[in-house]
Amino acid sequence: MIAVVSDSHIPSRAEEIPEKFWDRIEEAETVVHAGDYAREETFNALEAYSNEFYGVKGNCDFFETDDLEQSHIFEHKGLKFGVYHGTGISPRGHVPTLEKIAVEDLETDVLIHGHTHQEDIEQTEKALLLNPGSCTGVGGGSARPSNPTMMLIEFENSSLEVKILELQEGSVIQVESESFDVEEIKNKLE
Repeated sequence: MIAVVSDSHIPSRAEEIPEKFWDRIEEAETVVHAGDYAREETFNALEAYSNEFYGVKGNCDFFETDDLEQSHIFEHKGLKFGVYHGTGISPRGHVPTLEKIAVEDLETDVLIHGHTHQEDIEQTEKALLLNPGSCTGVGGGSARPSNPTMMLIEFENSSLEVKILELQEGSVIQVESESFDVEEIKNKLE
């Protein structure tokens, strides 16, 4: 299982990632943060408590570390994943631009991104675009504050299931789920 979070903005806009999300993070085989930690301690905690961690730099990440780049690529269960915050894309979350980054710039099957603070599962003709929203529920850009959200990516046989989880009144609720055929995702790039 891959746990995906983004846009934590700690401590400038939020105090902490919700404890109930930390449970999912610690259980996951792989953890991804799509940028805007805002403080190095948040990055360090995610890196320390994750079995395997991949993160990228967001436009609000002003701390320096050699472990944080603008984009990152990794493979998991035969799929090539790209991670990119979304800085510089106008308007924020512009699907054709994200698809170009996934296919042409990073050459990946799946692009995990953030920046909009709005959770989204978008399958285009060429890539699967995933945005977990804000794990602390803070507003930003054109997004208003909302309930904290995160994403889980699970593999079973030849399918990939993407789940959006939302913290509602102290409980983690699955608010959306979509399944995709792994071979179909891989064949989009060919």
